[in-house]
Amino acid sequence: MRITAAVVALAVTVTGCAVGESTGPGDGYPSKALTIMAPGSPGGGWDTRARGIAGALSQCDITDVKSTVVNVPGAGGTIGLAQFAKSKGDPYQLMVMDSATMLGGIVNNHSPVDLTTLTPIAGLSKGPSAIVVPKGAPYKDLKALLAALRKDPHGVKWTGGSLGAPGHMTVAGLAKGEGVDPKDINFVPTAGGGESMNLLLSGAATAGVDTVAELRAQLRAGELRALAVDGDQRIEGVDAPTLKELGLADKSIATMAGVLAPAGLSEEQQQDVISMIDKMRRTTCWQQVLKQNNWVDAWTPGEAFEQVLTQQRGQITTILGELGLGK
Repeated sequence: MRITAAVVALAVTVTGCAVGESTGPGDGYPSKALTIMAPGSPGGGWDTRARGIAGALSQCDITDVKSTVVNVPGAGGTIGLAQFAKSKGDPYQLMVMDSATMLGGIVNNHSPVDLTTLTPIAGLSKGPSAIVVPKGAPYKDLKALLAALRKDPHGVKWTGGSLGAPGHMTVAGLAKGEGVDPKDINFVPTAGGGESMNLLLSGAATAGVDTVAELRAQLRAGELRALAVDGDQRIEGVDAPTLKELGLADKSIATMAGVLAPAGLSEEQQQDVISMIDKMRRTTCWQQVLKQNNWVDAWTPGEAFEQVLTQQRGQITTILGELGLGK
């Protein structure tokens, strides 16, 4: 009888879902609807990540409760951050972010709320970025664009997120390498990827820096042209050298995307949320999200994620200070 019961249980596990997926919602957390904040505009990377998590939780049967995505854009994510911080002690409120972008926004906007005051859930992924120009731009490679920047810093209009975000820091680093004072670059801040894309496609911006995930559709359509990508390896489907190949690897800013919960959670509540996100990230649903967006799995739960945020907080504060930003 025990053997038969074990076989039945195994059959349910195997037939219920694909390898690595949950067999369904269990008892306890979450027992009511979840809210996942994306502190950026619809269509941007944070929005894509929040909706990817919500979709994977539902579609791969991690939970049967509803997950609602809320967008609160502005000021490098710090407007949403300030609102999110008010949900103290509530494990049903989650927020997606990426370390360098939000930390840059915190430093640049002198946010009274810091990531280290929240409850770290996990780092989930890393994703490459690209430097792009509109299809009609006269710059055939990054060298030509940087030559134009060196000749007339204000004449090259950049976009790529908020002030202090990775895109802004990358442009400032490139400018400094060309002997241009970072304070002289013409960088147009935006609340999210959709707004940056409009500036590029309309010709209002000369060049942009954003994630490959946000740029890929327009790169495939030929509306944008990539001049370089960060990271150590070229990106499949993107015809551009890496900054490392061009001797500019130190100009890009590494970032880790992840999930936070409000302050005030108990250790048990924190572990409940971590467990749910861990089950989610093992599903084929989430693996498909990673593949579609060229994100690389970077699972870093709990305390380890907190250590990453603390380390990058100091690093980014130093970088922004050296570049004349965030003062």
